[in-house]
Amino acid sequence: MPVPTKQIQSNRDYFIQKLNAEKQRNDVLKAVEANSFDFVLVDTRGREAFASGHIRGAVCIPDTELKEAISQLPRDKEIVTYCWSHD
Repeated sequence: MPVPTKQIQSNRDYFIQKLNAEKQRNDVLKAVEANSFDFVLVDTRGREAFASGHIRGAVCIPDTELKEAISQLPRDKEIVTYCWSHD
């Protein structure tokens, strides 16, 4: 059964927006390794996990505190978040 054109266009638009909204992991890693990132790196894990180890230059804002902290983040920089990884 062929996929309707409208659904194909909708899927395409979704993935275009997704790619524009997300920074690729490899780009973040390269920037961190070079110590030359121009974005704010937010670790959304808990404070205990952050204290145990985190990416150099990251700030800790647990996901449970994001709503309150969002107004304190700079508006002139890209915000990149990360949490636990399972890869």
